Amino acid sequence: MAVFRVPYPEDPERRATIFQKLSHMLERHGRYEGTAEQGTFEGSTPIGRFAGTYRAIGPDEIEIELTKKPWLVSEHRVESEVRKFLAQG
Repeated sequence: MAVFRVPYPEDPERRATIFQKLSHMLERHGRYEGTAEQGTFEGSTPIGRFAGTYRAIGPDEIEIELTKKPWLVSEHRVESEVRKFLAQG
């Protein structure tokens, strides 16, 4: 469906903090398997289901592959929201 790469903190402690925040969010809407370096996720929202994989690429980037998303939400919007979330971490 869609693959994008976004900046990801190089510092392991910052990655762990971001991953912990994200895992709490995913637990409310679905599930995930993995670590701060790689894994899978899936869940649902009021407008549809989502799923995908993620993996750290190099020291400061993460690649996210969406395999399912609500049809009303653009791939660009998902990427934008991921970028905002990671920038806050």
